[in-house]
Amino acid sequence: ENYIFLAEVNRDQNHMWFNMYDTNTGKKIKTLFEEKNDKWVEPEHAAVFLPRSNSEFLWMSERDGFMNLYKYDIFNSNEKQLTKFNWVIKSIIGFDESGKHVIVLGTGNDGRETKAYKINLKNGKFELITNEPGSHFVQISPNGNYIIDSYSSLEVPRIVKRKSLISGKEVLIYSSENPIESYQLGTTEFVTLKNKEGTDLYGRIIKPANFDEQKKYPVLVYVYGGPHAQMVTNSWLGGSNLWMQWMAAEQDYIIFTLDNRGSAHRGFEFESVIHRQVGEAEMKDQLIGVDYLKSLPFVDGNRMAIHGWSYGGFMTNSLMLRHPGIFTTAVAGGPVTDWKYYEIMYGERYMDRWQDNEEGFEKSKIHNYVKNLDGKLLEITGSIDPVVVPQHSMSLIQEFVKNKIQVDFFNYPMHPHNVRGADRVHLMKKVLNYIINNNQ
Repeated sequence: ENYIFLAEVNRDQNHMWFNMYDTNTGKKIKTLFEEKNDKWVEPEHAAVFLPRSNSEFLWMSERDGFMNLYKYDIFNSNEKQLTKFNWVIKSIIGFDESGKHVIVLGTGNDGRETKAYKINLKNGKFELITNEPGSHFVQISPNGNYIIDSYSSLEVPRIVKRKSLISGKEVLIYSSENPIESYQLGTTEFVTLKNKEGTDLYGRIIKPANFDEQKKYPVLVYVYGGPHAQMVTNSWLGGSNLWMQWMAAEQDYIIFTLDNRGSAHRGFEFESVIHRQVGEAEMKDQLIGVDYLKSLPFVDGNRMAIHGWSYGGFMTNSLMLRHPGIFTTAVAGGPVTDWKYYEIMYGERYMDRWQDNEEGFEKSKIHNYVKNLDGKLLEITGSIDPVVVPQHSMSLIQEFVKNKIQVDFFNYPMHPHNVRGADRVHLMKKVLNYIINNNQ
């Protein structure tokens, strides 16, 4: 209660100071540590103080290339790197009853998964405490003796267990039945591709029901591709993702998704390749996915469509207009079209100020490629989007009109960046019908 701690970054977001302030006077006491990086420093997680100490805390940082734990003391300059994983810690959950171990969520050696680990606060030794494959989300009991483990996978809709951190004994709390078991669906499979740099790229392919390898199927590529997001995970594809199963089962579509470089939970090098050049590495990797699809004997390479929202809308427009002739049809939702219109904290982290990176901003500007349109393109926005503001879509449509090029546009009145609630059904019908009707 005597101190407040702030992680402060400069405008360029490449230098961070972790500062300690007096809560009574507001005066800065000292800087506990600094972080610098030529690309960016991104303090996303709060400092977490140890339960039996009034001075030691844990800090999450990817300064060594992966998100790891560091231990500090506010009264001296001691710094200890507690973990040295070559995989990503996602979050700190809490501490066990003894106060000698911290519970974290991390990917482990498979970036598509989320697992819970118990880590010794003295020596960094760790133990996996969720053994089943999949995506685990855990909570720790107030006394630190138990966790509630809720997890799913491609095959498991949801299982919830209570597990003792002392004995390891588990008690099943809930096991969800498969809500779509009675439907005839195709298979969902993971694929791993290598890009030209030799980096593994994780993909997911959903095949139609009654799949016949002798047939030729149309394809829908569903893309996001940006930082802080991961589309290909070992988790249940339910809820809002069920449209993919519908397209595969009812419309005989192949649905393909790939996490390109720039996306989350693969380490700093994997994500930061986009610095000052958003769209470049991402498109190269997505085109590796396209080449893979076209190599499959059951894919109709002449009937490929693409859809994405937000950063995925930016990627959809980029791939459709900068690589014409690959996709017949594209639906870009809430798309960034010119990065100088985007909010500063996010935009400048990845692109720097536009005055200092005019080449990067100009190269990624969608407006410059409208003359390349070869096929059908639908732009969708929310009328009160505070994230991707109206200038993005309005200026792009204006550029199409200026060049006498026909493009389709639909606006959802009074919706922000995402279309939710009952209107989302309308949105998905709009997107999928547009693809079905035009990807011929």
